[in-house]
Amino acid sequence: MFSTKPIVEKKEQWTSAQPPQAVLDALATAFSTHGEEVRRGKSSLEVHIGSNALYRTWGNMTAEGRANMPVALTFNASESGTGTSIEVHAFDTFGFRIGSGKSFGVAESFNRRLDEFLSYAAGVIGRDRPITEPAPAPPRINI
Repeated sequence: MFSTKPIVEKKEQWTSAQPPQAVLDALATAFSTHGEEVRRGKSSLEVHIGSNALYRTWGNMTAEGRANMPVALTFNASESGTGTSIEVHAFDTFGFRIGSGKSFGVAESFNRRLDEFLSYAAGVIGRDRPITEPAPAPPRINI
């Protein structure tokens, strides 16, 4: 009935020919230029995007709400034989809710938003990341 687990999360493994610090530097620069909250660790990067308060205020049925979907991406980079191995975890940070949180197209919207940011991050480090699942159309109601 009550939950704090992510509604949607994705885990992926990527590789790059660049050294770990170069990969993390490129990702940190790319995300910080858009105003996202970026936290850097020795071999990791955490990016927080959107606003839980604004998303809860405007909701999933408005463009303003969808633009402020609260999501996070974590990147853990380690050296591999040919460059860098990157573990990627993307998830919503919607937090406490009653029920599954999957009504009104919320899961589909979070899924689409995470795919957008993962594809952007992959492009930053020179990877092609095709979307493997069909991307649902946004909800039709715009207030």
